[in-house]
Amino acid sequence: MTDINSYVEYFRTIAREHKEINDFYMMDINEPLAALRSNIKYPALILTSLSGNFEASNLDNILDLINGGFLIIGHLDQIDDFSGEMQLVSKMKQIGIDIIARMLHDYLKCELLAMKAIPGFNINSVSYEMLGPVFDNDFGMMYSFKLQCDLELDFCPSKWEIS
Repeated sequence: MTDINSYVEYFRTIAREHKEINDFYMMDINEPLAALRSNIKYPALILTSLSGNFEASNLDNILDLINGGFLIIGHLDQIDDFSGEMQLVSKMKQIGIDIIARMLHDYLKCELLAMKAIPGFNINSVSYEMLGPVFDNDFGMMYSFKLQCDLELDFCPSKWEIS
């Protein structure tokens, strides 16, 4: 199972250690919106919410299939500056690629935090999409990926008041 605290801490660490990323947020929409009022520092990494599903093609191998992702956004001061938008999006795409490369590196090296945060990371599952304008004339890229881990679904009678 993906440890949610480790997942958040892993991406917070990535945002802190990447030389071009200046801020980190969760995708609780109130957090980046509040930051916009108090001067968000760009480029910013915004971690999206996790989602997923269970897969049990046979009941002795139950999987937790997790969808994760992040946005990397920058800000453009001038509205309708198409050339500036394309330059900014290209830069955000490169930072996103840097993050994916770091994830792959950490996963292949079996880094402890990565093993808890991004179990079963598969580079073939990565997809991305251009964003913008979002928030306050921000542009960037949204990256999505899949994680996978074994899931134990053991029924524990002591957790239930069964009559």
